[in-house]
Amino acid sequence: MIITCTLNPSLDYYMETTHPLQAGETIRSDLEYYEAGGKGINVSIVLNNLQVPSRATGFVGGFTKDFYIQLLEKYSYIQPNFTYIDGHTRINVKFEDGKNETELNAAGPYVTNSDMENLMLKTNRLDEGDYFVLGGGCQDYLMEYVTAMLERLMNDGVRVCLDTNRRVLEAVQQYHPFLVKTRDVYENRHAGKVLSKDELIDAMLAIHQAGTSNVLCTTNGGREAYYASEKGVYYSKMTNHDRAVSMIGTGDALVGGFLMSSLSSLDTVDAFRFGCCCSEATAYSKGFATREKVMKLYETSEVEKLR
Repeated sequence: MIITCTLNPSLDYYMETTHPLQAGETIRSDLEYYEAGGKGINVSIVLNNLQVPSRATGFVGGFTKDFYIQLLEKYSYIQPNFTYIDGHTRINVKFEDGKNETELNAAGPYVTNSDMENLMLKTNRLDEGDYFVLGGGCQDYLMEYVTAMLERLMNDGVRVCLDTNRRVLEAVQQYHPFLVKTRDVYENRHAGKVLSKDELIDAMLAIHQAGTSNVLCTTNGGREAYYASEKGVYYSKMTNHDRAVSMIGTGDALVGGFLMSSLSSLDTVDAFRFGCCCSEATAYSKGFATREKVMKLYETSEVEKLR
């Protein structure tokens, strides 16, 4: 069983136009549409396109709740299993003008202790060998609950996958997460500098040596990826920038592809390769890539061993 969890999902409102976005101007879009958003949700959508079932959980509520769940009904392999809250699921605006992607992200609703306890009950059905994917930010006031939930899951043998705040990882890495995905190793904001390639690799290896089995990292706006594990450090250049349609969700596609491949093979390096193909195919697609596009790239793709 795979459960994806998004603590602060979003109803994403996409607006596209050929006119550049300028502050202070009124711009009329050429196309608008909605999608159910959030990093955990995105992983479920990637798995759906690869024909892998998952349960999507997290918090939804308010006047946007029903429409959000309705948007997920088009995915045959996603089973919504949300905890309903009183606050409104946030609406994020994604604005594309043909050259740039601008995002306006709302803060989201308040989650009560009772809401969080209800969510934690949903994870009790997970057992050894199951997967739990926490994608997206964790609210500061939920940290104690979230770390306790993750600790219990890992102690029960659940394969926990994290693409979330640095604080969450640092609090639970001693319990051995199955997978951690980072962006420039948290962009090294706490150190205030850009990492060199060697520094990046050393930082990933440090995460691995602290207890994480598999470490993924995307750099250069999601166009390059690194993988670190007991098998070494590997690299892939995933995207030709001139051909990319959109980079939104490419990191989530990397995670989803890695998980899908891990279900059927112990070769985690090949899982990294497959995940990179999912990411690249998504960059060349409007929305998340189909299985057919991924497999076409997989036939000729390669990864490079660095250490």
